[in-house]
Amino acid sequence: METLVATVLIVIIFMMSSMLLNSMFAMSMKQHTTVIGTRLHQLQYEFQHGTLTIPYYESMEGWEISIAPEGLNNAGVLLFRAEHPTREQTLENRIRYAH
Repeated sequence: METLVATVLIVIIFMMSSMLLNSMFAMSMKQHTTVIGTRLHQLQYEFQHGTLTIPYYESMEGWEISIAPEGLNNAGVLLFRAEHPTREQTLENRIRYAH
């Protein structure tokens, strides 16, 4: 009887730890934005060196990237924005530029 109880407890502990690790892994994959952040920095570099035309739009791995002047009066602020519609995540970078 004691062996059966110990076996059940071990199975329950392993099952719960497996679920916890799976949840942590899924959350880390959901928040993984290194690739898209690197792409935004590459686009900033291209803009600063004059090889990128504005407005700019691109799709990459489910992300929608847009680069456009911020605001209606084009006050010298450029908005680099990446959105992932299914994950409801957004990354934004703003830079100042001379017209």
